[in-house]
Amino acid sequence: MPAFLLFAITWAGLPPEQALERALQTVEPPPAMRAAFHATLTSGNAIRRIEYDPYIETGDKFRITYSSGSNDELDAVVDGWRAEKQADARLFADDLRLSLADARIAGAPEAMTVSFKHRMSVNDGPMDAVFSSGMTGRMQLDPKTGYVTRIDYQIERPVKLEDGTEVSEYRQSYNFGYSERWNVSYVMSYDLFAKGGRWGISEERSVKVTLTDIAFGLAGDGKQDLASKSGDYVPGLTAVLR
Repeated sequence: MPAFLLFAITWAGLPPEQALERALQTVEPPPAMRAAFHATLTSGNAIRRIEYDPYIETGDKFRITYSSGSNDELDAVVDGWRAEKQADARLFADDLRLSLADARIAGAPEAMTVSFKHRMSVNDGPMDAVFSSGMTGRMQLDPKTGYVTRIDYQIERPVKLEDGTEVSEYRQSYNFGYSERWNVSYVMSYDLFAKGGRWGISEERSVKVTLTDIAFGLAGDGKQDLASKSGDYVPGLTAVLR
């Protein structure tokens, strides 16, 4: 556990360190937890809609149900998501604890906010390493429930990629919901913004993903709990978005 600056106050009725531990436990679902969902991805005027159902025994568990506008990078995000063994893994920030480094209580005590220096996790790849070395994060907990409501990441300084691209700005924001039945905090929406380019030419890229119709269940169990019938959602520089 990182060293935290403790105030003589309580978060959701608990000392800050215990409250943070409780919040982190809810973003770490049991290995058997699965989720069906719908997702809408947008970038500029381009839109892609997908559906994923881990309980489909035959056929495509991951389907593109709507496509509008030409956007190669948005297609790359969808293709990368489809290629994952379990597409529902993106709903869970189960490596958040491993990513925390130099964490501290930030701002007013009643804000229930934790700022931290991002640390490489086992799920980070070579491209992630380039950004993780200079990325900071800010995690917001709900003042009433104590559960994670939002996480923001940004790079502290420009990053230069192997192909010569310099990324001058890079931000990610995750919004979370909470299922009382399953005692799990899950990603409901995700925004990414990147600005950079080569040879003095700079471009801006942004992607927004919104998750709806989220239904939780356990592996091998076709009975799912509808956690969010109409909630709002993970993942350019193509290599950056995933």
